[in-house]
Amino acid sequence: MTMNIYRNRLSYDFDSQGNTTEAMVGFSGLNDAGETTMATIKVTQDMLGDGKTFDNVSNKDITDLAKKKWVEYLQPESNSVQQ
Repeated sequence: MTMNIYRNRLSYDFDSQGNTTEAMVGFSGLNDAGETTMATIKVTQDMLGDGKTFDNVSNKDITDLAKKKWVEYLQPESNSVQQ
């Protein structure tokens, strides 16, 4: 069964100098069985790569970074305990 994931939010936070410091990306998903999922993932400056800023990366790049981070959260470590 496939979960269709959609970006439903993209917002930015700024410092006192007006520089973009991070982005928040919201996702929602729905599958054919009516199950849903939602997440809000923070993308930080250090995730962008060397020499890149929020001013010179696209919304798609930010969304892709957030999706990658979300997937990493969903893959538990083999020694993790589910509570």
